[in-house]
Amino acid sequence: MIRPNFRRPAVQQGKWLIPRSVASSLGLLVGIGLLMVWMLEVTGVRQYIQMTQELEKTREEILALEEANAALRGDIHLVDSDLFTLEKLTRERLGYVKEGEVVYQFVDSP
Repeated sequence: MIRPNFRRPAVQQGKWLIPRSVASSLGLLVGIGLLMVWMLEVTGVRQYIQMTQELEKTREEILALEEANAALRGDIHLVDSDLFTLEKLTRERLGYVKEGEVVYQFVDSP
């Protein structure tokens, strides 16, 4: 049996509002945009970036705390080894006075 040869109807020019090359380029850009949104949302790239920023902040905090600890260790060493520092701290914080010293206290009147 022989089938008749059907011809497709010719596409009319001017049927598209925009040229096909522009439409295909636009479609490609939209596809790439959707792919980028998918990669950022589904694959966890945003969460990875946030966690790396949080890690960097935590490392900076650790460095600051280590510097503060080193300064405090220095103060502890001074209190343990230097009698002048120990006497100074005792006088300032506890209000101790040597025997024979005169203490003047200034009181604000209300």
